[in-house]
Amino acid sequence: MKKLTLFTFCLITLSGFAQTKSDSLQITLQQAIEIALNESPNMRIADRTIETKKYYRKEQIVGLFPNVTGAASYQRTLQKQKMVMDFMGQSMEIEVGTSNNMVLSANLSMPIIMPALWNTLKLTSMDIELAVEQARASKIALINNVKKAYYAVLMAQKSYNVLMDNYKNIEGNARFVTDRYNQGLVSEFEKLRADVQVQNAKPNLNAAINAIDISQKALKIYMGVNIHEPLVFTGELKDFETEMEAAKLPEKNSLSLEGNTDLKQMDMTIQQLERSRKIVISGACPMLALSGSYQYMTMGNDIPFNQFNWFPYSVVGVSLQIPIVSWASTAYKNKQIKNNIQNMNDTRLNAERMLWLSVTANLSNIDKALADFESTTESVNMAARAYNIAQKQYEVGMGTWLDLNNAELALLRSQLLYYQSIYDYLVAQAELEYVLGRN
Repeated sequence: MKKLTLFTFCLITLSGFAQTKSDSLQITLQQAIEIALNESPNMRIADRTIETKKYYRKEQIVGLFPNVTGAASYQRTLQKQKMVMDFMGQSMEIEVGTSNNMVLSANLSMPIIMPALWNTLKLTSMDIELAVEQARASKIALINNVKKAYYAVLMAQKSYNVLMDNYKNIEGNARFVTDRYNQGLVSEFEKLRADVQVQNAKPNLNAAINAIDISQKALKIYMGVNIHEPLVFTGELKDFETEMEAAKLPEKNSLSLEGNTDLKQMDMTIQQLERSRKIVISGACPMLALSGSYQYMTMGNDIPFNQFNWFPYSVVGVSLQIPIVSWASTAYKNKQIKNNIQNMNDTRLNAERMLWLSVTANLSNIDKALADFESTTESVNMAARAYNIAQKQYEVGMGTWLDLNNAELALLRSQLLYYQSIYDYLVAQAELEYVLGRN
């Protein structure tokens, strides 16, 4: 009885686990952005890059502190050096040195005046700021890509729904034509035309299904999750109707590119070039360093080492290095960096003009999308009424198949244009926020 109870419990647990495993997770746009920021490899790479830059700066700061090194050496003399001296008219050979020589030493060095090192530390700090800005750029780009991919999923899903409704209308009309054909009220040509229209609508449905699959996988890649993860992206394009109805086109003069990450990175690069120029100049300046050494040495012949006599030796001093003939090369390097700075300023100017062009284009796209939304909102209602009228007229014999088909196509086109206007507005708005450097 206990075994049967345990088996039943395990079966229920496994069934619940399988059901939970098969359930899809509902994901909103904000949740998709949060997941992308936490799971995207690009964000992890950006964070590690900042951390690496900080470690490098700390490594350079260590160069400002005293550097102490220890050393030990041992030498065994295989053949001693001999000296020949003339002693009272006779030649005398004398061996110089001992068989064993050992030295223990500790060396100290510390920079006192090092302009190049100080400027290098400042350059490293600026490099960290640039890495932080690059991480912000990655974040802004990721949010922009996730938004556009999410809107693409909603557009693909809505296109599929519209095409499916169109297919159901066509299929229902085809059944009605078939019934009238069986009653001898319409010709075989009209029945064949209705059947062909049904078959022609199926490839559009298959293409819409494929578009949903591709757009969902692209969004999952931006989110940093497995493309086979069972996720359901909630929301519809109609949810943004209220936003579009209340939307007003912003004035171009009220917009600013101060938050644009590309321009900020260029400004930081220019500042780094200025600091590099100072490093080149400071490399030709005098440098003052403190140094010291303490040695403990012993020498002896073939006797136990513990019987050797040790002798201490210590020294401390300062060293001053003054470059004399390096100013010529420094001047040329300085001119090279100045040219690079001017080139970067011109590059920034051109980039700023292109960004303003992008702002103008996005504002134009937003304005066009709002105008299309206003016109298509009315056309969808009129096309739906026209289709209903054409369908009723065809059923009572007052309309032709061509009229019904044209009304169906007009309804399909107006619905697709309606949702396309919402999608275009959202994409243009996301692109404008990206250019302006807004998160």
